[in-house]
This record gives sequence, structure tokens and C-alpha cells, in this order.
Amino acid sequence: MRDICGTMSGYHKHYKTKEEQCDPCRDAMRQYWRAKRVERNEPINVLRREWRQRNKYLYKSNRTRARKLGVDYDYYTEQDVFDNWGYDCHLCGDPINFDAPRQCGKPGWENGLHIDHVHPLSKGGTDTLDNVRPAHGQCNIIKWASVDYLEKFAK
Repeated sequence: MRDICGTMSGYHKHYKTKEEQCDPCRDAMRQYWRAKRVERNEPINVLRREWRQRNKYLYKSNRTRARKLGVDYDYYTEQDVFDNWGYDCHLCGDPINFDAPRQCGKPGWENGLHIDHVHPLSKGGTDTLDNVRPAHGQCNIIKWASVDYLEKFAK
């Protein structure tokens, strides 16, 4: 095998002789490693992407918070919450607008869906299906981390 510049063997020849690599050899090595990275990582990325698509309603961030706080957590989906507790806000009793944005600050977010912890994680509540309910965005923000929320919503 000849050590021609612009190939991997040429790159290694430069390396062995402790010379500075020429541009064609560097480019050849970059192309080699780029191909290796794509070959090695693509199946993993595809699997991760597919898993995220299938499990996008699992609340990973709440599980992570619960684990850090040392409280119990369980896997649940939004549909599990709706099946157990219905489609109305558990704080005010009005129906939730599922077309409204869920991110605070966007127009109409006040009536959008938030998943609320009845007993907040910060106060020792669990991240299980028994402790979560559907709520309006604004109702959830008003409740914040209080346990005695019924007085805030008394009409």
C-alpha cells in the first residue's frame, strides 16, 4: 500500500514521521471519521427519535424532579389522566380548551391544558396518577404550590 497524500495511509505517514499533515490528507481523514460517525450513530438516533414519538406523552421531567426530591413516581400518559379524572379543570370545573396553547404567555394559554399535581412535588407530593389532575393553565398558575387551594377558587 502506497502512502499517497490525500488518503488515510498518507495521513498516517505524516503522523508516523511527525510531520504536519497536508490539507488533502486532513480532508481524507475527516471524510473517513464523518462516515464512521454516521454509520455508528444513525441507528441509535433513529431508535431514540422513534421512542420519543411513541412516548411523547410520558412526563419525564416530572419523574426526574420526583426522583431528585426522593418521592414516589409512576409512569402515566395524558390519556390515563383523562380516563381517570375527565376533561374538565379540577380546580374551577370548566371545560379545558385543547386547541389553546399550553405554553404560558402565548395568546389563549389561560384555558389550555396543564397537568396539575394536587399535592405539589415541592411539598412532598408524589408524581403518580392519583396525585395529578387536568387543569387550566391559569388555574394551575394561581394555585402554584399551595395545598389549601380550595379557598383561592371559592366562587
